[in-house]
Amino acid sequence: MAKDFLESKYVTVDTNVEIHYIEKGEGEPIIFIPGLTFSGDIFRAQVERFSDKYRVIAIDPRGQGLSTKGTSGNNYVTHGKDLIAFIKALGLEKVILVGWSTGNLDIWSYAEQAGLDNLKAAVTIDMSPLPLHPDPAWWTEGTIEELSEVASRVLITPEGTREFFKEYAEETMIQHDMTQDEISYLLDMSGKTPYWICGELFASAIFSNYYDTALAISEKLPSLMFIAEHWSDVAEPFYNKNFPGTKTFVMGGHLMFFEYPEKWNAVFADFIEKL
Repeated sequence: MAKDFLESKYVTVDTNVEIHYIEKGEGEPIIFIPGLTFSGDIFRAQVERFSDKYRVIAIDPRGQGLSTKGTSGNNYVTHGKDLIAFIKALGLEKVILVGWSTGNLDIWSYAEQAGLDNLKAAVTIDMSPLPLHPDPAWWTEGTIEELSEVASRVLITPEGTREFFKEYAEETMIQHDMTQDEISYLLDMSGKTPYWICGELFASAIFSNYYDTALAISEKLPSLMFIAEHWSDVAEPFYNKNFPGTKTFVMGGHLMFFEYPEKWNAVFADFIEKL
């Protein structure tokens, strides 16, 4: 009998390092991975929607949510290793991985280190595998000057980090005018990651390069990239040209699966039902 309740659990992935996750349902495994500073709870609408047919898991990466926070391992190579250990500890096979924002880097890091054999599909949401590049035709997270400003002058205090995410949520993540309750929900979740861990992860993300891994996924696995509307004129042609085996779908803002869950879930359901 399938589990019809959501469970909150922990699994040890390294010495004194636990990954927290929520889980519901039974069947083929789907793992949702949130972006910088967020927890798996951001995927609650997806956990509820797909748990009738799948074993749906949403994790808090190291340093985020209720997972262990420490002075080491706050980078995406380690996040990939954590995901390898997590999947092994739970005995999961032929996993569908879904990442949002820097959660994409967790997927690509996993694939680079563990290969593709234990993956059934990869779904990435709104972040390039090469976040920094001097060519304006490339899909990046911003200019060198813009990203340097954030890393060296903004994400160095709790106040600066909160203000950064408030502005990013209002201008980039969500398209409608949010209520105070909605803003508080997002900022409270984000605020569980200490500012100094956020800064380390931000720097690791910006200087990551998973182009070759994303290309291998495009060529060898069923894959889908969701792209936000605000930069689709650059991001979609870039992805279609460089990773032609990966389908693309444009919708909403950076947090489209949270703001428009029914539409996002319908596209995702169509994708996984054809695997």
